[in-house]
Amino acid sequence: MRFIKLFFLISLAFAVIAFSAQNYAEAISYRSFVKTVNADRQIGNPDAPVTVIVYTDFQCYWCRKFEENDLPRIIEDYVKTGKIFIQFRDFPLSLIHKYAFKSAEYADCAALYGKYMPARSLLYKYQKDWSVMGDLYYFFKTRAKGVINLGKEEACVKSGLPRKLIKSNMSSGMNAKVSGTPTLFIYQGLILYKKVTGYRTFPVINKILQGALQ
Repeated sequence: MRFIKLFFLISLAFAVIAFSAQNYAEAISYRSFVKTVNADRQIGNPDAPVTVIVYTDFQCYWCRKFEENDLPRIIEDYVKTGKIFIQFRDFPLSLIHKYAFKSAEYADCAALYGKYMPARSLLYKYQKDWSVMGDLYYFFKTRAKGVINLGKEEACVKSGLPRKLIKSNMSSGMNAKVSGTPTLFIYQGLILYKKVTGYRTFPVINKILQGALQ
């Protein structure tokens, strides 16, 4: 009897999640999802003279190095001063990073509620933790209390909307010849100034950005 009751409760929980995901997908169109998520996956002044598009993978070691060593200084020196506008895009290398795609789904769903940067920071800060266990739900449950609404996150992930957006990001990346992460496309207005593939120390990136601003 206890086993039957437990089985019923588990089945009910999965049914509720499936129903929520279905309702979620029906309540928001893909176009609206993309517009909202992309708006939160960018920082700085859209009218800045230089735009940097960053393709990253949350399970990538060198992407974490970029996040820890370069990005804070780029934000402080260039984004906050109105010189550079940054857009983040997903490029999970699923063949070598087992949980990269799933982590991108959770990050994009966090973006839907204005929490992309906090989710991004958590994923990179504790990369070693979730990369081992692979349970992104449990990771956010223990690391993102008060930051992310897990009920909404789960419904969003299961709706399939972030998966579609990630595949679109990957397609645009492959068309642009992205071969690894991180990859940065640095534009002067609409003109590509430089493509930077792989991690570079801040002095190197700094010199490139200064050149782009001249």
